[in-house]
Amino acid sequence: MIAATFTLVLVLALGAGFLSRRGAKKEIADYLIGGRTFGPILVFILGAGETYSIGTLIGFPGGVYANGASYGVWFIGYILLAYPIGYFFAPYLWRAGKRYNAMTLPDVAGRHFRSRALELTIAISSVIFLIPWGQLQLAGLQVALSGLGITVDPTVAVFAGAALALLFLLLSGVRAPAFVSYVKDAALLIGAVLIGLAATVKSGGLTKLFTDAAASNAGHSSFSGSQLIFVLTTIVFQAIGLFIFPFFVQAILSAKSEATLKRVARFNPLYMLMYPFLVAAAFGAISLLPKKLEGAQSNQALLQLSRVVLPDWLTGVVAGGAALCAIVVLCGSALGIGSIVSRNVVPRIPESRQRIWVRGVIVAYLGVSLVLCLATPQVLLTLVNTAYYGVTQAAIVFATLVFGWKVRPAALALGVILGDAIVLWLYLDKNGPVAVWINDHGVNIGAAALVLNALFVVATRFLWPAVDPVAGLRAGRRARTETFVTEQVTAP
Repeated sequence: MIAATFTLVLVLALGAGFLSRRGAKKEIADYLIGGRTFGPILVFILGAGETYSIGTLIGFPGGVYANGASYGVWFIGYILLAYPIGYFFAPYLWRAGKRYNAMTLPDVAGRHFRSRALELTIAISSVIFLIPWGQLQLAGLQVALSGLGITVDPTVAVFAGAALALLFLLLSGVRAPAFVSYVKDAALLIGAVLIGLAATVKSGGLTKLFTDAAASNAGHSSFSGSQLIFVLTTIVFQAIGLFIFPFFVQAILSAKSEATLKRVARFNPLYMLMYPFLVAAAFGAISLLPKKLEGAQSNQALLQLSRVVLPDWLTGVVAGGAALCAIVVLCGSALGIGSIVSRNVVPRIPESRQRIWVRGVIVAYLGVSLVLCLATPQVLLTLVNTAYYGVTQAAIVFATLVFGWKVRPAALALGVILGDAIVLWLYLDKNGPVAVWINDHGVNIGAAALVLNALFVVATRFLWPAVDPVAGLRAGRRARTETFVTEQVTAP
């Protein structure tokens, strides 16, 4: 029965993927950002589809199960902080995308600052730091299926997941994962809510549930000293970076207006209502699972609990939702890298041929992710955190773009390179004196690199002032001459 309902969920997702072809056009803008026509509901679903990945069903409850309630504070905190940041700043990104006919963040930066070097720097940085993201989704898919007891060979599972992601993207680009997210989010919400409720009932009620958690120290949620600093710096840093991830940029640029984004932002926090149910499930797993899960097996806490507290057919729905969580985010990562390589890394590809290039890069990216997942399963997974560390360094460029600070584009590019280099140095040399000092003081290394990046850019304003300052987006639509706007929009 688990396999039957699991298959049914995937069939519904396939149907949604084929349905996404209705109204699709052949233009590259339609393939990458839906032709900037998505209304509030579709933008809401697409954004949530990329936010709530397989880590929501695996990493969050598994972390609470193994490390206590304190683990969930940063997870919930950075998303809640990111939403108001997105409310105020996402419309500026959309405005820039519309003004410059941009479909990626490097598009926006390069055309706004009139700098190919800055465009290429952000593009290469994004591609490098997003490489582990695909392997993470495929590895999560393996964990999900094994945790639910579905007897599928790991090799078959990752090949099937990559094949589905490729099929969705070949159908209609960004429209397909947006439509598939309807099915994915329904399964995710049903699974989270029902597992949480069933765990509470079978544990003997909320009081018993939290008493058992407290007895095992899982209810611990206090911080002190360096722990508190680490949590706070991580929350702020990841909240800043969330909306400049390539797949979030595409979701923002797909909206039909700035007002659409603001309307969506008001309702984004509704998704957070599922987290109390996930916490209840994590606590319930402590007393309801027959044996304690140790190490990496703690990631299977919610999935194994589902087999204990839910009927098999509902467990199959949870399995389908978990699989689609991985596949939808894999689609976003592949499409994001494909669009950046085709539009920003490889120069002067005509728009009429960019769709072919994007598809080719998607195939290559999925192939690399497959090989890495099967041949070296732990190598790049250790670098997953660096995705946030590296991509977020472009936040200084975005802030300059919005506020119109007088900074040379070359200084912004060097700031990104400096931040990325510091991140990799501190992450790979964890026992070095600087890394040890930062860790002892509880500072997130990505946040430390971002601060140094910002200080470098600020210093250049005095030591290397801009000779041709560019007006920021907050200056309004008349910030640039109509001639320059036309030149940038029509630039190849």
